[in-house]
Amino acid sequence: MASNYTEHYHLNQWKAEDAVRRVDFNEDNAKIDAALKAVDQRVDGLTQAVAGKASQSALSSEASTRSAAVAALNAAVARRGNCQIETSAYTGNGEQFRTISFPAVPKLIILIANQRLALITQDNSVNFYINNGLSFNTVITSWNGSQLTFSVNGPVHYLNTAGWAYTVIAFYDMF
Repeated sequence: MASNYTEHYHLNQWKAEDAVRRVDFNEDNAKIDAALKAVDQRVDGLTQAVAGKASQSALSSEASTRSAAVAALNAAVARRGNCQIETSAYTGNGEQFRTISFPAVPKLIILIANQRLALITQDNSVNFYINNGLSFNTVITSWNGSQLTFSVNGPVHYLNTAGWAYTVIAFYDMF
């Protein structure tokens, strides 16, 4: 039997003159086993708690990201099909240059006169349709704020023919 014991777990400590017994080893092993099991349980509990906190944080971050994405999609969907349309008119004066003022820069402009149609987009592309054919006149467009100036090179100035009444239809983005 041991005559000394460890400070914390009271495990056997033998001196040279102490008798060594198998039962002492078995008791020490049982104490060590119980202490290690308690440590394992605490570590498992802490690991689960940390994982739970990390998981909650990740879920919270994911929820915020998804919520922002849903809000952006809802805003984009709300805009679909919504536009403001404004009409105006001018009479052509036959000059090469013509400036039309708008309250804002339209997404699309349609000019109509004498069975002629011109489509002008915000990126300055211009398409002419004459009756059922396509005209290839060179048109140069430029924006100064919300004023569109165009010049037509060629013998016929389809966008500013003298005396012709032009209808202007402008389509604006609502947002």
